[in-house]
Amino acid sequence: MFRMRRYRVFLVFAFFVLASLYYFTSVQDWEGASAASIEGLKNVGLKDNTPIPDHAVEQAQAGSNKHALSITSTSAEPAVVISSTSVTQKVQELTSTTTSSSPVGKASSSAGVQANGKNADLPISLTGNENSVGTAAIPATPAIENTVAEHGQGRLEVIADTENRPKIHWSQLPEHFPIPSESIIQLPTGKPKPIPKIQHPFTKESPSSTIERERKLTAIKKEFEHSWAGYKKYAWLQDELSPITGKYRNPFCGWAATLVDSLDSLWILGMKDEFDEAANAIRNIDFTTSIRNDIPLFETTIRYLGGLVGAYDISGGTHRVLLDKAVELAEVLMGAFDTPNRMPMTFYYWKPTFASQPHRASARVVLAELGSLSMEFTRLAQITKEARYYDAIARITNEFEIWQNNTQMPGLWPKSVDASGCKKPDQVMTTQSQYAMLNGIGNTMPQGSEASYPDNMPDSFVSKSEGHVIPVTGETAFPPDLESQIQESADKMATTKLVPDPNAPNQLRPEIGKRQLEDSAPSTKGELHITPGEPRKPSSENSDCEPQGLASPPHTFGEDFTLGGMADSVYEYLPKQYMLLGGREEQYRSMYEAAVDTTKEHLLFRPMLPDGRNILLSGSVTVNSRHTGDSHMILKPEGTHLTCFAGGMFAVGAKIFGRTEDIDIAVKLTDGCIWAYEATQSGIMPEGYLAIPCDSRDSCPWNQTKWYQHLDPYRDSREKSRLSQQQKAILKDEKSFGAEGVVIETEAEHVNSLPAIKTSDPTGAEVSHPTNGPLSKRQVGEIENEAPGSSDPKPASEIVGTSTGDAVAGGENPASNTDKVANQEEHAKDIKAVTANVAKANRTNAPIYTPPPIPTHEEFVKGKLERERLPAGMTGIDSRKYILRPEAIESVFIMYRVTGDEYWRQKGWNMFTAIQNYTHTAFGSTAVRDVTSSVPDGLDEMESFWLAETLKYFYLLFSKPDVVSLDDYVLNTEAHAFKRPK
Repeated sequence: MFRMRRYRVFLVFAFFVLASLYYFTSVQDWEGASAASIEGLKNVGLKDNTPIPDHAVEQAQAGSNKHALSITSTSAEPAVVISSTSVTQKVQELTSTTTSSSPVGKASSSAGVQANGKNADLPISLTGNENSVGTAAIPATPAIENTVAEHGQGRLEVIADTENRPKIHWSQLPEHFPIPSESIIQLPTGKPKPIPKIQHPFTKESPSSTIERERKLTAIKKEFEHSWAGYKKYAWLQDELSPITGKYRNPFCGWAATLVDSLDSLWILGMKDEFDEAANAIRNIDFTTSIRNDIPLFETTIRYLGGLVGAYDISGGTHRVLLDKAVELAEVLMGAFDTPNRMPMTFYYWKPTFASQPHRASARVVLAELGSLSMEFTRLAQITKEARYYDAIARITNEFEIWQNNTQMPGLWPKSVDASGCKKPDQVMTTQSQYAMLNGIGNTMPQGSEASYPDNMPDSFVSKSEGHVIPVTGETAFPPDLESQIQESADKMATTKLVPDPNAPNQLRPEIGKRQLEDSAPSTKGELHITPGEPRKPSSENSDCEPQGLASPPHTFGEDFTLGGMADSVYEYLPKQYMLLGGREEQYRSMYEAAVDTTKEHLLFRPMLPDGRNILLSGSVTVNSRHTGDSHMILKPEGTHLTCFAGGMFAVGAKIFGRTEDIDIAVKLTDGCIWAYEATQSGIMPEGYLAIPCDSRDSCPWNQTKWYQHLDPYRDSREKSRLSQQQKAILKDEKSFGAEGVVIETEAEHVNSLPAIKTSDPTGAEVSHPTNGPLSKRQVGEIENEAPGSSDPKPASEIVGTSTGDAVAGGENPASNTDKVANQEEHAKDIKAVTANVAKANRTNAPIYTPPPIPTHEEFVKGKLERERLPAGMTGIDSRKYILRPEAIESVFIMYRVTGDEYWRQKGWNMFTAIQNYTHTAFGSTAVRDVTSSVPDGLDEMESFWLAETLKYFYLLFSKPDVVSLDDYVLNTEAHAFKRPK
């Protein structure tokens, strides 16, 4: 007979397996396009010759599909939704698409800008007609893809054999959300405002100082020439050189990143012939095609667009090809801004089959990737007089300005941003537990939000307070038709399409491009949210949203605020953009001052150091949205190489905005990075480390006990374990020892711990006799049934007799049992001897695990310091690598130009020699794995910023002060020099 209770676990498990299988077969590729391994990307970007089924084309031509025809294939680009009227035109150009990202239908009925914002009054035509002006309205067809999070990677090495296959090229397409010409934000006009000088008024140096300076300058130039020669010989027109093996890699679209990034460095270092050669080679770069399916907007803008514009400026506009190529690239990138709210897609899928469809920005993008585009597009707009480039970034700035004082830490922006302009309705919470997870323990789910259950579900099964279907009281009972209910649920799952929730939280990439903590990261994936009691609507019917500006990503519990990775260049660009615009746009000054005021209050801290050195570090703060007040802010006292730019930023801001008190902060921040260089065995700063924040910035004496406590945060629990271990060892020592020195238990303890041997007396009563060893089942049986030395079974009465009293009671003569009693005693001795020998053999032969002694607090700390090679003052090192980063020497260079103090040149030279000693290879310079090691391993990586930034800043530190004067040029985050207006 079928019993439901026996199979309920199996049925529930089977139900979820069916649901999972259906989900993963229908949306297995939803997480999007750029996340493929190198092996899987060997053919990425190649034209797919797989023919489209005839029935699909015929159906589209016949107009049977009123909305859209989704055409997919097997490569790694998001799904393309093509309207039926355009399928015939697109058939020939369909390429290696797609891993189906989920296209959605209707979007907001407005442009998605913030209410009362600076962009709100700008009419945007959303009909595809560039000449139309009116109320913004996004058409329902074709659908707008509502990506939840950007799935690209700044660095994504792609291997593709394109020699024998035709390339796909980007082409200019009509915008879906064009801005009428009268609504384009124009560049500020008028005479530039006077801005205070940045550079120190230097005096003429002595002849001896000139000789010493030029000696160091020559050494730096030789290091540059060595790396450039390796790139030219082994990686020409590729993105990067592998400086140990002499190979190359292409993580940035294969557009010769190192060549473009190094152009203005070649000019500044006086390598004019090499500059001319490289500028001519630029003609061979085709920005309308790429080996990648996506273009990383941030990395491409700062490296390529910035590199071309900077080289054009620094060379005096003598090479027209540089400007022409900059415009070519900018036109491709402008497609990323074609969204309902004009916030860009930070990973832009450029191929016509995808770019021809309407899209919107992501609900989870990296702050720096969205907010660090202003300088490059602004300078290009100034040179070309094309206001569209400036309009693209001005709208982003306007939205950041509106949001700045409304974040969870007013003045700063979180590392992750919702740029979609679309606020989705909240998902229905299925249970009280889920509601509490999103809203905090103790909060009660509103009435009417509970999950729905079958009408005939017994009340005893439903705990309404928790929303779970569980038996509340009594014996477990199931409704009579539960099997049919499960079958109905399975049928519904088979006919209901499950789609990812665009608002589901996503794991954010831990790094971004140039200012990244790691070079690679797994792609993000959305989570599935299902509303109980009703089927999921198709995405085209479930995407209604209300317009919003920039905001925190949906379902955000806590947000991180920092000047470091994923945020840095947003703040760096505020004073620089102010200078680039000649001081004619005050919003950049007000935004900068609000940001640094909050930074000084919440992010900066003084670390406790042995020598009492007065430095500052910039940490990160996590704000928990469930709480209110200052108590919800948690400081992570870290120092990272990425935040080392902050010293230079504070110095520049102090000079141009008259914030003289910030000079002292700039000095201490820069000196903090110098300390981190000097603290390690190699003389190179690690990527990231932890320190102990002082209680006061004015006085902070060294406390070694406190440092040890931070090194050993679990001291108390470990000390308890150590004492317990000692007590057990003492008890063990008190036990008796065997004849051969083997520790055994006392006889009483051992006998009590052994199983008893059961026999029967003559009356049939069962008698238990303790054994004296861990006998096997077979041994016990033999002892129970056999006399010593005999193979014949013996009656129980002959093996173990009764007592004298028992014999009398049974009617036997006590004297007749004398021999049996003697045999019984002898046999008991034999049993004891056998079990003792077995126990001894088992204890002697079996391996005995003795746990290592738990160290004392002092021993633990000493071992940790030796094992991890921690410098005094550091409590941990998050990342030991050095990837040829420039941020520290960038601030050292700026501090020298601002103060004129030779201290900065001295420290900069020490940094250069340490880096040279540990990174120099046969073909260039390599990133290293562990800067705390005396012989760190090379990683065989030489990112383009080694020549674009790091060596450029070292060279400028020892150049004459008028070489790339900070009063004449402003450098972008990749150290490309743009002319300031006069």
